[in-house]
Amino acid sequence: MQFPQTKVNVTRIRGISTSNVEELAQFQDNKNRLYTQMQAGLLNSHYIEANLGEVQVFRERLNAGARIEATPANMYLPFAAILPESGDYRFCGRSRLDNSIIQATGGHWDFCFDKRLDYVCTAFNRESLHISCEILTGRELPKQWLVSQASVTGVKPLLRYAQGISNILHKVQLQPELLQQEGIRRLLSAQTLKLTLDALEPTVALNDKLRPQARRILGVRRVIDYLQVHAALLPSMQMLCEIADLSERSLEYGFQEYLNVTPIRYLRLVRLNGARVDLLSVIGSRVKVADIALKWGFLELGRFSGEYKQMFKELPSETMSNIRC
Repeated sequence: MQFPQTKVNVTRIRGISTSNVEELAQFQDNKNRLYTQMQAGLLNSHYIEANLGEVQVFRERLNAGARIEATPANMYLPFAAILPESGDYRFCGRSRLDNSIIQATGGHWDFCFDKRLDYVCTAFNRESLHISCEILTGRELPKQWLVSQASVTGVKPLLRYAQGISNILHKVQLQPELLQQEGIRRLLSAQTLKLTLDALEPTVALNDKLRPQARRILGVRRVIDYLQVHAALLPSMQMLCEIADLSERSLEYGFQEYLNVTPIRYLRLVRLNGARVDLLSVIGSRVKVADIALKWGFLELGRFSGEYKQMFKELPSETMSNIRC
């Protein structure tokens, strides 16, 4: 059975609950997101955001391991705190660091997590944050805050940030009419700015200089980008090695380091996710499960149905039936 979908949209606050990751990505229309489910389970997602003017605050929860890839618009600078109930994760290929704030501020980034994810985030207007930082701290926005990475910070500032942003979202979700008052929006925006700057400030002293990514990780990124478009073509391991410009052993090691799966397993996950997106998008009664399975290179329908159910906890036919109901 498909997870029921609900949406909230009251002027400056809106949200969605869905099991359709394509719908979730489209709902966040300015974040350029792609979701790939990596672990078995019926993935349920809950997303809520509030627009405070120069900053947007939001919270996102997902209950099954997945990979999120995004390229935020250049005008935004997002910072996030991963909440305690979340599983282990890798951000931009690097393993989880304790007491870290996530900076999704350097253009393209990706986040791979196990079991579940729950986080709060503040996405600032870039120009506004530059100006506010100079006024409040007397210096320019540090360049290291403009790189997508997980940065170690102080325990207490990070906790205040996570709790503070959660409280703001909870407050406006209960009383959405608050956001119709300009004075209230300015107050909440100022609180958000202070919480964020306080959480970022310790990173200047605590973090080492950025290390360049290893050659194998750059090769892994090339393969991931290729599979995002061409997974249905069933590329061979030799072809993936050529795209990565790596040996098979180096590519295997790089994928294990970056995503904790093999290249072949990742290819199969991308194909399964692609089939699910198509099944959730079926319009009309002429399209068959077999047609979609073949499109994604699954030649044995029975085996495809078994793998699909193991991954998404329902048969392909059930996914299609839920959409047509």
